[in-house]
Amino acid sequence: MLLLLLLTSACDPGIVPRSPHPLEDLSGYDSSASVEVGGRQSLQLPRTKEVFVNGLPVRVKYCETCMIYRPPRCSHCSVCDNCVEKFDHHCPWVGQCIGKVCCSCIVF
Repeated sequence: MLLLLLLTSACDPGIVPRSPHPLEDLSGYDSSASVEVGGRQSLQLPRTKEVFVNGLPVRVKYCETCMIYRPPRCSHCSVCDNCVEKFDHHCPWVGQCIGKVCCSCIVF
């Protein structure tokens, strides 16, 4: 059991990299949707947008902390402060999120 906890804590849970700057190139962006924050004009991005994956429409959400549109089944962990693919929960025993499993981490 201890070995599995150590292996899990050493694996990457599927953290999605943050964007270094907010999205600015938006097709069909409505400039009237911008707001003024602290004397500066700031973009008010739509919370969701629809993209097509294999010809099927999929709705993706915007994460304001990471400044990205998150992939499907991706959630933001408030403890780690990261977006994690196939997020399940944050495990206090392991000290990280439980999410997407990479094949190189599985050792039998």
